[in-house]
Amino acid sequence: MSIPTPSQILLTSTAAYASTFYLSLPPSPTATRLAKTREALSLIHCTVATALSLACLRQQRDALFPRLPPGVPSSQSLSNVDPRVSESALPLIATRSAFANAITAFETGYLLSDSLILLYSVRLARRSNVAAKSKQRLVGLNMRHLAYHHAGLSAALLYLQWYIYHGREKGVLVIVMMMLMNASSPFGTLRWWLVNFRGERKTAIAFATAAYLTIYAAARVGLVYAILRVWGRQTGVGALQAFGGLRWQCKLGTGTMGAVNTAWLVMGVSNFLRRSLQLNREI
Repeated sequence: MSIPTPSQILLTSTAAYASTFYLSLPPSPTATRLAKTREALSLIHCTVATALSLACLRQQRDALFPRLPPGVPSSQSLSNVDPRVSESALPLIATRSAFANAITAFETGYLLSDSLILLYSVRLARRSNVAAKSKQRLVGLNMRHLAYHHAGLSAALLYLQWYIYHGREKGVLVIVMMMLMNASSPFGTLRWWLVNFRGERKTAIAFATAAYLTIYAAARVGLVYAILRVWGRQTGVGALQAFGGLRWQCKLGTGTMGAVNTAWLVMGVSNFLRRSLQLNREI
């Protein structure tokens, strides 16, 4: 049996998510029902995508942490051992993986479908008074902003799929590492559900918020440093020096992602601490 190509996986993933969402809805869904269904699909997808990404990175651990030739000190890097090797030829960038390509196609299909689902939800909320009222009761889910965010990500990954189709992909393992950011989303979904539908469970909400912020710090802020650290080990420099040596396009993207995620984390922790202090005063 032949293995599906990334293009086939992309089309299947897009159709599967869209059809599953549609078939899960009643004839006249409210905005609340739309949000619940969408969040359930997101939770399942992010859990599966994280597991697949971890499995792929484990399979490609020699490309992440390549072994040096016998007799070479561990303090050396591949670029130190052979200066003739260009950075684009180092394992983190040059390694090609059918598994990694399949995961990126799977993620692209989800993001495409989710963008359409979110835009559809926004439109329905505008046209239905019931949906609009339900939307106002929901906290922590700006569907319009999330739709634009996912549309931008899907556009970038579609660009990667073009390179994969022509056999010219580079740095696909870096993309798979970035997909580990999905790990924080299930915790965010749990918190969202508790806040909106179990608001009386203050202790559970506090624990869910703390867990979400902790995983977010590791998976969306610490991960950026970890990727730079892996790249630095292959080029013989530290994480900050590795960032400084990136091409300006990569530097802009990595810097923006790190800054935005860090700023969001700081705001989230600040709000959590402020609410905790207020709750303790009330008690």
